[in-house]
Amino acid sequence: MRKPLIALASGALSVLVVTGSAAPANSSPPPLAAAPSTVAAPAPMAAAPAAAKRVFPTVLTKNRLYRSGAVDSFTCSPGEPRKGSANSLKTYLLKVARCVNQMYARQFQAAGLGAYRVPKIIIRAAGTKTPCGKLSNTYTAHYCPSSQTIYQFLPKATIRNPWGLTLAKTMAHEIGHHAQQRAGIVPAFNRLYAQARTKTARNYLSHRVEQQAECMAGVFLGATQESLPVIFEEWDQVVDWAAKHASDTVHGKGRNQAFWLERGFDSQSFLSCNTWTASNARVA
Repeated sequence: MRKPLIALASGALSVLVVTGSAAPANSSPPPLAAAPSTVAAPAPMAAAPAAAKRVFPTVLTKNRLYRSGAVDSFTCSPGEPRKGSANSLKTYLLKVARCVNQMYARQFQAAGLGAYRVPKIIIRAAGTKTPCGKLSNTYTAHYCPSSQTIYQFLPKATIRNPWGLTLAKTMAHEIGHHAQQRAGIVPAFNRLYAQARTKTARNYLSHRVEQQAECMAGVFLGATQESLPVIFEEWDQVVDWAAKHASDTVHGKGRNQAFWLERGFDSQSFLSCNTWTASNARVA
């Protein structure tokens, strides 16, 4: 159950991460990043999305991670990031990351995927260049599959007025990409991206891998909603903000990002995060 409003964080909604522009015309995939929260209310859970016309490899459509079972609710209490303290934000994010990694360690074992290896995490308040490109005040984090490293930049505005829920969602999204990497999803995505002949085809592939990471972040937030906590009004603000502002070329339409985020939250199961069997309309 979502909790009633206890204390709403002051200030404007924090902008979550995204990669910068549309995918280039070459065959190199963009860094994997979290989109700025998400959008409109999802379709009922009972109504599964229609199958996509294209048949993707089974590592995408029938990945073992989907069969790992529902994620039981568990305790994750990182506290609250302190305004004006970059160290406090870093501590908060690393505590959240520990919880997310514990979740994946259990799910990987249940799925027979072998030992889950935690990603390296680099969080800094200065310097936006990374081996996978450049971060910005708008797109503040991404995952580099080649080094299995998450890079998180803390803009001054975020340090001055942090919002734990958006920070937690961002970290869960990025570790979701790492879980995709470890489960074989990102390598398969990279191969398809390199083979795609059109920009539109590449964009749809990017949408599927990004919206899946949003759904996976939703699974984590759903499983920890009582302890994190996820406060009802704050959650709705994140979803509503994304509905209006999250659309971009790499991640797709805000309403679809929100659909997958809420789908993961409501189900607490990675089985609900199979974007690879969804219709193009659902991941546009």
